[in-house]
Amino acid sequence: TDENQRLIFDNYFTTYDTMSYSSREPYDFMAGGKGFDLLRIKIFSERYNFKTKMVSTRCGFIPQEDDFCPGDTNHCEHIETEKGCLNSGGTSMTIQFFPAEGHALNHNGG
Repeated sequence: TDENQRLIFDNYFTTYDTMSYSSREPYDFMAGGKGFDLLRIKIFSERYNFKTKMVSTRCGFIPQEDDFCPGDTNHCEHIETEKGCLNSGGTSMTIQFFPAEGHALNHNGG
C-alpha cells in the first residue's frame, strides 16, 4: 500500500507474516524478511550522502493488503505466462551516488 511504501524507509518495517516469506535461499522471490537491509541502506545513505528511491506498483490481481501472491508464475491462477506477471506490477529501487567532495570526475580519463 502507499502507507507501507512511505514507512518502509522511515521506520523498522516488518512484513505481516515473515515466515511466509522465509525460503532461506538468497534472491528467491519469496525471501522477504524483516527489512534490515532496507534499514541498513537508509542509515548508510544518511551517513555517506547518497539518495534512494523506490517505486512500487502492487499486482493488480492481488489489490488488497491481505491478498497473497504464490511467488511462482506457475502457481498463479490469474496469468498464463511470465509476461503477465511482469505486466501486472513490480518494484524498482534506485540508488544515486554522488562524487566525493574534491574528487570531481575528469572526463578525460583521469
